[in-house]
Amino acid sequence: MQKATTETLYYEHSAANPVTLTVKPGEWFEVETQMNRGPDADRVPDDIRDLYNQYRSDSQPNDRGNASSGSIYVEGAKPGDLLTVEIGEIKVHPVGWTRYRGSTGAMPGYLGPSNIGEQFRICRIENDEIIWNDKLRFPVEPMMGVIGVAPEREARHNGWAGEWGGNFDIQEVTNGAKLSIPVNHEGALLHVGDMHARQGDGEICGGGGIETGGSVTLKVSLSEKPEEMTWPRIENDDYIMTTACEKPAEDAFRIALSEMILWLEASYGMSRGEAYIFLSQCLEARVTQFVNPSYTYVAKVAKKYLV
Repeated sequence: MQKATTETLYYEHSAANPVTLTVKPGEWFEVETQMNRGPDADRVPDDIRDLYNQYRSDSQPNDRGNASSGSIYVEGAKPGDLLTVEIGEIKVHPVGWTRYRGSTGAMPGYLGPSNIGEQFRICRIENDEIIWNDKLRFPVEPMMGVIGVAPEREARHNGWAGEWGGNFDIQEVTNGAKLSIPVNHEGALLHVGDMHARQGDGEICGGGGIETGGSVTLKVSLSEKPEEMTWPRIENDDYIMTTACEKPAEDAFRIALSEMILWLEASYGMSRGEAYIFLSQCLEARVTQFVNPSYTYVAKVAKKYLV
C-alpha cells in the first residue's frame, strides 16, 4: 500500500504545492498525519512528557496550525469532476492534547479571557479511551478535521474551509464515511490532516477536541460533479449530509440547507417546495466548529426517510 508520510507538510491548500504521492481511483492508500504543535514540552507534566515528545514536532511553526500531508495527485481527475474520498481505518497516536489560548469566537464576551485564562491538557490514549483524569475516560471517536483539494484561484491557509473542503472539523468525517468534493485542478491535489481523537460540537476551545496524529487509509473515486452541487457532501450508511462554512453561523446554516434542498430535488424526485417541508420534519443540523475563521454547519437527512 502506498503511503503519504509527514516528511513533507503543507500549511495551506494550494495548487502550487509540489505533489508528494500519486494514486489511482479505486486504490487504497495510507496517509500519516502530524499532530498539531501543541503546548511547549517544558509545560507538560513530567509523567507524560516523554510520550508527548515522541509525537510532537518542535520544527513546526508555532503560529501556523493544521499541518497537512499531501499534495496527493489523483490520476484522471480534472476540473469539473467530483472527487469522492472514502475513509477506511483511522489509527490515532497514544497521546493527544487540547488547549484554550484565552480567546475564541465561542467564548461569551461577558466572561472575558481573564476569567478563565489559558488552559491545556495532555491526555494518554489507551485501549480506545482518552484518559481525561483519574475518574473520567472518553471513548475515542476519531475524525479527520482537514480533507480538501486545491482551491480554484488561490492558496488558502489550512485553518480555512470552503467549497474546496479544508478545515471543516465535522465529526462525521470518520471511519466508513465518503466525502465528496468538487475538483478545481488536474489531479485534484488532495490535502489531509488535523486528526482528532474526538471532538465536541463547536470545537469551542480552539485547540481542537483531542488533537492527535496517526494514520488513515483512504480510497478515492471520480465521477461527474452534479450540476447543482457547490459545497462538499458527506455520506455514510445512515445519512446524506451537506456542509457549509461561513460567518455568521446562520449563513452557514442557510447554505447547508439550500444545498440539501437542491440535492433532494436533483436526486430524490422532490420539488423544492416538497423538499423544504420534508426537511422541516426530519432535518438534523448543527454547528460543528465555531472557532475557525468561518463557522461550519452540517445538515443531515436519515436515509430511512428517503423512500
